[in-house]
Amino acid sequence: MLAANSPLRGRYPLDALRAIAAVGVLAFHAYQNNRFTGTDTYPWTGLPHELMLSSDALVDLFFVISGFVLWLPVARAALDGRPQRPGRVLLLRRAARLVPLYLVVVLVVWLISNPQMSAAYWNDLLLHLTFTQVYSDQYIFWTVGPAWTLAVEFHFYLLIAVTVPLLAWWIRRSTNRRARMAGALALPAVMTAAGVAWLTWAIHLSPQPGDAWAVWFGPLAKAPIFALGLFLAVLVAAGRRLDKRKQRATLSGGAAAVILAGTLLRSSLPGQTSQWLDLAFGLAAAAFVATIVMTDGPPLRWLNWKPLVRLGILSYSIYLLHEPVMRLARYAGILPEPGSSWGVPATFAVVLVATVALAMVTYPMIEQYGMKLLDMFGPDGRRKSYYDHGIDEARPARRPTMRIAWVPDGELTDANHEKG
Repeated sequence: MLAANSPLRGRYPLDALRAIAAVGVLAFHAYQNNRFTGTDTYPWTGLPHELMLSSDALVDLFFVISGFVLWLPVARAALDGRPQRPGRVLLLRRAARLVPLYLVVVLVVWLISNPQMSAAYWNDLLLHLTFTQVYSDQYIFWTVGPAWTLAVEFHFYLLIAVTVPLLAWWIRRSTNRRARMAGALALPAVMTAAGVAWLTWAIHLSPQPGDAWAVWFGPLAKAPIFALGLFLAVLVAAGRRLDKRKQRATLSGGAAAVILAGTLLRSSLPGQTSQWLDLAFGLAAAAFVATIVMTDGPPLRWLNWKPLVRLGILSYSIYLLHEPVMRLARYAGILPEPGSSWGVPATFAVVLVATVALAMVTYPMIEQYGMKLLDMFGPDGRRKSYYDHGIDEARPARRPTMRIAWVPDGELTDANHEKG
């Protein structure tokens, strides 16, 4: 049972989840990096192998958290009937937070990786700089493989920025809370319907090959998962809560069961039917997040464990940097030879330490610096003018005038002197 009309919390302890997701993705890429040389054969078999392949649930967790964080203030303003921030403010804040590091990493890795500067490499750079590599089967994982998720998310950021003024128009004309909630639910409903229709086409109506990367990793395929975060934001904004510990435990257990069942069934599913598992894992990720954001009690202790929180703060840098660091370490010969079982944890440990060390440099120098760029803009998202005072001083002063105003009782009175 969900409790309604609970007080709204301002912040949620999600950094620990971000840390788990980033480190988990790093572990999978360490496993992937240890495939037997020149083959697609992995060093592990059985359940350990299937569990590593199910680490895409951690990417789904990133999508759910992003959708929740972005849509929550929009949903709260909508349900309260308050004015919305302009969509460009949301887009500007995300760009300032994410784009500087993305550009630095992409450009540096591209320059190091492409000494010959052929036409293909220039195409790759153009696609990455415009966040459109997700439409190319060839280039989607070039240069910085994990960057595809940021490209997908920027499509959703643009969609939200366009939707916010439309939602504000709807809210101004809504006469009750139910209508406002319908407006807040419209975008996640449309994204879910579009994504499910896309997957139905790609899996059943016109089956696409497994290496059609742009089909399975593009914005439409990931739209329903991102939308789960939006749905969750509306529930939280509406004051819905999991009011008992047993409910949260049941939800967490059910999510874990979904991931385990999907892991065990993956290899036995026919054709591309296994692609539906990504949506199932997204539901599991949303359930885990719900157990944290839909409760008013104190969070579990591990969510505030300082080392994990610190890793969560660095999670974006860790996520973008770990693959280039791994490739450089492989090139330098400091990683074990591919194909051995012990090589996976050894690769993981070396790359994790090196990546965290580098992230501790890039976070203050690039990520935080990008956020400081927001000081150049006002609350409405427009550039601040630092010379308005000079313009005012340079403008010729006009002689103060006296305004005569009629008051309700019909008597004349002096109005305040007004400067023209």
